[in-house]
Amino acid sequence: MTPPATAPASPKTATPPSPEAILLEALAGAGEALTSAIVHHDLDAIVAATRDAELLMAKLAEQDRARRAAARRAVAEFAGVDAYVDADLDEAPRPTGVPEPGAPDPAILLLGARIGATARRNALLLEHAWATDAALLRLLATAARAEMDASRGSGYAQASPDAQPAGWLDRSA
Repeated sequence: MTPPATAPASPKTATPPSPEAILLEALAGAGEALTSAIVHHDLDAIVAATRDAELLMAKLAEQDRARRAAARRAVAEFAGVDAYVDADLDEAPRPTGVPEPGAPDPAILLLGARIGATARRNALLLEHAWATDAALLRLLATAARAEMDASRGSGYAQASPDAQPAGWLDRSA
C-alpha cells in the first residue's frame, strides 16, 4: 500500500505578495512597534522603529520611481516615440490605445488603511505625551515658585534640617 502524500496534490492558486505589499507590511509592523515603544516609554525602541520606518519609506520610494520609469518606457514603446520617457507619466497625454492602469490591489488598500490608522494613533499618543509633559513642567514650576516664596529670606541654605523646598538644589546635587 502506498502512503498518503504529505503535500496537497493541487498547485497553490494564491499569488505571492508583491514586493510593494511586503514593504508595506513591514512598514505597518514598524508603525505598530513604534506604538508599543511610545506606550512603554522605551526611547531605544522608539529610535529603532523610527529608523526602520525611514529605511522602508526609502525603499518604497525607490520602488515607486522604478515602477514609474517602467510605465513611461512602456507608454513610449507602445507609442513608438521617445518623448514619453522623459515626461512625467501623470502629466503626459496618454496615446490612443494605451490601457489605463488597473484598479489597485485590495490587499494594498487594506495595508494603506492600516498604516494610516497606526500613524493617526501614534500622532495622538505623541500629542498626549507632549501635553502631559507640559502639564508636569507647569506643576513643578508652580510648586517650586510657591516653595521659594515660602522660604524667601532664609538665606542660601535652610536653617532647619527639614525637607528642602521643591526646585532647591544644594551643592552636592
